Amino acid sequence: LANLAGNDKITFDERAEFTEKNMENIRACVNDPFGENKWWMSLDDPFQALATCYEIVAAIDSGSPETYESSLPVHMDGSCNGLQHYAALGRDRVGGKAVNLCPLDKPQDVYSGVMEEVIKRVAEEADKFLDINESDPDKLTKNERKALADHRAAKLVNGLIDRGVVKRTVMTSVYGVTYIGAKKQIHEKIEEKLEDRGVDVDEIEDEIFAACGYLARVTMDVMGDLFQGARQTMNWLATCAQLITSQGQPVAWMSPTGVPAVQPYRQKQPYTIVTLLQTIVLINNSDNLPAHKARQTSAFPPNYIHSLDSAHMLLTAIEMDKRGLTFSAVHDSFWTHAADIDEMNDVLRCCFIDLYKRPLLEELKEAWELQYPSLNFPDLPEKGDLDLNDVRKAPYFFQ
Repeated sequence: LANLAGNDKITFDERAEFTEKNMENIRACVNDPFGENKWWMSLDDPFQALATCYEIVAAIDSGSPETYESSLPVHMDGSCNGLQHYAALGRDRVGGKAVNLCPLDKPQDVYSGVMEEVIKRVAEEADKFLDINESDPDKLTKNERKALADHRAAKLVNGLIDRGVVKRTVMTSVYGVTYIGAKKQIHEKIEEKLEDRGVDVDEIEDEIFAACGYLARVTMDVMGDLFQGARQTMNWLATCAQLITSQGQPVAWMSPTGVPAVQPYRQKQPYTIVTLLQTIVLINNSDNLPAHKARQTSAFPPNYIHSLDSAHMLLTAIEMDKRGLTFSAVHDSFWTHAADIDEMNDVLRCCFIDLYKRPLLEELKEAWELQYPSLNFPDLPEKGDLDLNDVRKAPYFFQ
């Protein structure tokens, strides 16, 4: 219930305490959901929360909560799952700690960590004193113009940055978000905040647009600094993809579960047909078209990580089935019955550890070297000292 209320960044004991403190609200919502007490409507996931309230009350009122047969699916979600896979792949201890791969007393919130560093850098930029003569803009050097632009941008967004502003960019950074994509994500949030303050956003649209570009750049720089292991692995994957596409071939690989993957990005050929009534554009999507080199390269790192997280989900599903347990999943959200949560937690950790004990990048490189003997693939990125066995004892790995 605490998770569905948005309190998923506190300890498990504190989440239980949250529920106990709100028992009066829980009962009131169950007795009359549309009555005076509409507490459930204020929660992050109101309808799932209301269903949970009904189940809690039913379990308590049964007289034996321990033996009550619950039919409510309980889900455990990964903590910024893409970064979890990158950290495990590169044995990145710093990155792994930030995304709860290590045993910790409290859950780590990677979004808040990035937010705090972004706030710090923006505040430092906004507080700078620039000894630049702005009276004649034409005489300013390129560096002076950039310094002024960054300073103005920082002053505009300073005080507006919260977890929500950076969350989407952090979440999608490991899945190949571009600078333009990050800028658009941040622009939506900053405009909302300025409108809430009564600012006429249409009047200063150009300034907002420039400021969001600055903020996107700072956020992506912070991500690169905090998750250097992930960045090195990402760069290695992109470099290899670039080499393969230089041969005119699409990037292909075998997932850890033996599923062949081939990226479909081709240089589509549009044909315009003009008739008396209208103009129609037909697009040829044939697999015989040349590979789209830029898209093949930029899409491969996130696609490869997706093949790993899907492998983890499939391996977990297979093991759950072997044990005769109910299992469902959506990406990095794993579901089962309340009585089986502890066992599912054990299964998903064991499957994750077994997956990453395999030399996945070595296998990938060896397969490509056999397929493309004329290419000289770069050395694998250096691995860190993360102990995968720590995942077994990490309480907030999935939560």
